[in-house]
Amino acid sequence: MSPRRAALAIAALLVCSAISTQVPARTVVTAAGTEATRAYVVARGGQVQVLDTSDGTVLAQDDTGAATTGVAVAPHGERVYVVNGWSGVVTAVDPGTGVVGRVAIGTRLAQAVLRPDGKRLYVTGSGNAMVAVIEPEAFKLIAAIRVGNQPQGIAVTPDGRELYVANAQDGTVSVLDTDTASVITTVQVGGLPQQVAVSQDGREVYVSSLRLADQAGTVTMIDAASRQVRWSADVGVGAGSLAVTSDGRHVYVALDRSVAKLDTATRTKRRLRIEAKGLAIAPGDRRVFLATGGTAVVLDSADHTVLNTFQLSGLNGAGRGFDATAVAFEQAAR
Repeated sequence: MSPRRAALAIAALLVCSAISTQVPARTVVTAAGTEATRAYVVARGGQVQVLDTSDGTVLAQDDTGAATTGVAVAPHGERVYVVNGWSGVVTAVDPGTGVVGRVAIGTRLAQAVLRPDGKRLYVTGSGNAMVAVIEPEAFKLIAAIRVGNQPQGIAVTPDGRELYVANAQDGTVSVLDTDTASVITTVQVGGLPQQVAVSQDGREVYVSSLRLADQAGTVTMIDAASRQVRWSADVGVGAGSLAVTSDGRHVYVALDRSVAKLDTATRTKRRLRIEAKGLAIAPGDRRVFLATGGTAVVLDSADHTVLNTFQLSGLNGAGRGFDATAVAFEQAAR
C-alpha cells in the first residue's frame, strides 16, 4: 500500500460512525489450507484449546480473559488471533505459551480473517462500520477501511486479492481489494447478513442472512467473477455460521436449534438435529467440525454421520466450563 493510501485509510478510522447496539455475531473461519490435523476451538469466555482432530487430545490451552466473537489462525498454527469483541481488542496467542500481545481498536469488533500469505489480519468493526487492518508481525493497526453498517462476517478469496464483508444493518456485502485497501463494489443480498464463506476454488461466495419476525433465514450465492447474486435459498430460522465442503457441493449452516446441509446445485436442504454455535470445514478435509458448547462434534460430510464427539473441559483446572462457540483451522502459507 502506498504511503498516501495508508494515510487515507488510517484517517478513515478516525471518522467512523457511532457504535451500533446490535450484538456481534459469533464467527467461524474457513481458511485455505491442507487437510487439518489440528482444530482450534474457542470458547465464549475467551479460552482457546488446540485439539488433535483424530482423537480430540488437547495439545495446548490458553485464556485471553475476555469474551470472544472471532478467531483466525496463522500458517502452521504458530499464532492464534482472538477477537475479544466486546472489549474492542484483538489478542495474539502463541498456543501453549499464552497471550503475547494485544491491539486495542477502540470500538466493538466482530470477526477476523487472515490473508493467505499471513501478512495482513482483517477484523470487522461492528461498532464503527469499518474493517481494521492489522500487520501481524509488528502486531499493530495500520489502516481502516470504511464499509457498510455493522459489518459482521468476513472472508478472503484463496488468492488473497479480495475480501467479502457482510454488513448486517445494510443487507449488503462489501467487496474489498486487499492491495489498495478499498471497496470495489457493494452487493445487495437482503435481510441481515451474518457470515461469509468462499468456496475453495474461489468461484462462489456464500452469505448467511437472518430475517426478522422469525422468518426463515437464507443462504445467498454470489458469483465471484461477476460479483452478482446468482441465487438465494431458505434454510431455516437463525442462519449464522456456515462453511462450504471441499468439493463445493454442499454448504453447512448453523441454525437456531439445528444444522442445515444445503445442496448447492439443487438448493434442497436436509436438517440435522444438532445444535451448533459455530462450524468449520478445513480445505481438503471431508469432515465438518461443530462447536457445540461443552463438546466438539465431527461429522462426515459424505453422509453426515457423527464420527467423533470430543468432550471439552475447563481450562487449567480453573473449574470453568468450556462453552465452545467457534472452530478455526490453520491458514495456509502462500
